[in-house]
Amino acid sequence: MTTTTQILAAIRARHRDGKPLTDQLCIDCAQSLRLAGVGMTLTNAAGQQAVIGTSGAVASRLEEIQFDLGEGPSLDASRYDRTVGSDDLGDGVLLRWPAFAPAALAAGISAVTAVPLSVGGVRLGSLSMYRSAPGALDVQQQTAAQAYGGAAVVVLLHLQDRIPSVDLIRDALHPDLGAPVAHRAEIHQATGFLSVKASVGMTEALLLLRAHAFAADRSLLDVARDVLAGRLRIHPEESEDD
Repeated sequence: MTTTTQILAAIRARHRDGKPLTDQLCIDCAQSLRLAGVGMTLTNAAGQQAVIGTSGAVASRLEEIQFDLGEGPSLDASRYDRTVGSDDLGDGVLLRWPAFAPAALAAGISAVTAVPLSVGGVRLGSLSMYRSAPGALDVQQQTAAQAYGGAAVVVLLHLQDRIPSVDLIRDALHPDLGAPVAHRAEIHQATGFLSVKASVGMTEALLLLRAHAFAADRSLLDVARDVLAGRLRIHPEESEDD
């Protein structure tokens, strides 16, 4: 049986290759549970989220897609603080995740399980496990999945403990966590900017950004950066045409 202690010992031993601990945990989880990919997300008190670790390109893309679309298992696991998923993304899940499910299937993913990461009621994020074939995790894999979730929480807290004392200001994050969060902050800045320019609410502004990104087959971050740089102007009428 895989335990949280064993997982932490394994990823620390392999940390010499320079990969962030968050990536190393995802890679170890994918290899141990024979998964197509694993992704880790971070959530702050305001509900803002960022991808902070993945096992590879497929997991990275699917995690980013969820934030771009505003739906998916990673977001739901963190939002509701419970394990969520689907043993067959091609079987009726379109009603639940109408945009994410087709994107996952197109990427070769047929099943997913997302485990919430939390401590004492404080929601930290989620750990999502992607599978290329339909089917549930077996009992041993389910136990291991929870152990990896526990290890992910320890890693997040460990990284925060390593912040130098001079950097211990409010909301300070370890560099391995801070960079992804900073990228997501650009999206929120663009949302606020578009809200003012288009005279719409923040929710509608974010929907406009997402609609444009989806229609143009671009990442939400790239669209946000273009909006902030003045290279792209989005108007409410665009969403009606899309």
